[in-house]
Amino acid sequence: MGLITKINGLVYKNIAKYSSVTKANTKKVGGTGNFHNKNAVAKSITAPGDLTHAIHLADSNGDFKFTDDSAFSISFWIKVGWDTSVNATVTLFHLQDYDASAYWDDEYRMIYYEPSNRVYFYWGSDGSNYAQQFWHSENLNPTGDRDYSVMLTASGLGHGGNWNAANRGNVGNDDYTLITITKDTANSNNYPNLKMYWNAADCGYGYYGTASPSGMTGTPNLGSSTDKEIGLGSSSHIGSGAGNNVESKFMNLTIWNKELTSGEVSELYNSGAPLHAPSHSAYANCVGWYPFQDDGAGGISGTETFTISGDSNIEAK
Repeated sequence: MGLITKINGLVYKNIAKYSSVTKANTKKVGGTGNFHNKNAVAKSITAPGDLTHAIHLADSNGDFKFTDDSAFSISFWIKVGWDTSVNATVTLFHLQDYDASAYWDDEYRMIYYEPSNRVYFYWGSDGSNYAQQFWHSENLNPTGDRDYSVMLTASGLGHGGNWNAANRGNVGNDDYTLITITKDTANSNNYPNLKMYWNAADCGYGYYGTASPSGMTGTPNLGSSTDKEIGLGSSSHIGSGAGNNVESKFMNLTIWNKELTSGEVSELYNSGAPLHAPSHSAYANCVGWYPFQDDGAGGISGTETFTISGDSNIEAK
């Protein structure tokens, strides 16, 4: 039996802790010169659904206690590794209570559903109270403002084009795409309360999920009393949705306690090059920045550390 390490109430096996990459509340680091993000974190596809191969963030000081009425933004660069044979859900970002035992329990979740070529964003307090929205590339306008061609143009995936390693659509440097979700203080998944950006392009109105005409079932009521956990590239509590074929790479994850404007998203996109976050005009609202450098350069010092376990790893971008 391998070494078992307990981190903030969660047990992991064979964990390699990348302790150099840390953060804290809005404490700026000096030096906003040239930033060269030379590394990424690769999410292992070994034993999908197994947390021993996870990329995991432990929030122990309340920075990420977002509720249904919170304004926030989540942004990350991704170089997808899955192909069309995945035929399943790929989890991109998952934030949830530590004590959650199932999806929908006080969660924010972003997934790509490959069979329908849709990027979903959810939030919910339980399985009966949740909101959902999705975007996909189609050259049609089924219901007025919900014009799929806006996402088609933003993504560059092509009409009905699935997002995968052979079709990454519009990309920045090194074939990475910046994906950003912004939310205002309304408990509503309507545009413009909830927006998705592909690189610096607003993807426009999404289309509601099938749970109800409004895409909301019940009234999401997320609590703020419990510390959160984040999974990157798979779910945070069971490790599912890791993709297939080749590991997907992530870099320069940023988390903000405000709704970024379109101009601030463009600034973050930085013409396709990962931005040195302390040089961003809204940096005072950045509550998490993870550049995944091998030496931790450019990070925010503090107590919130990523744990990279099993076959997940830091590697050249």
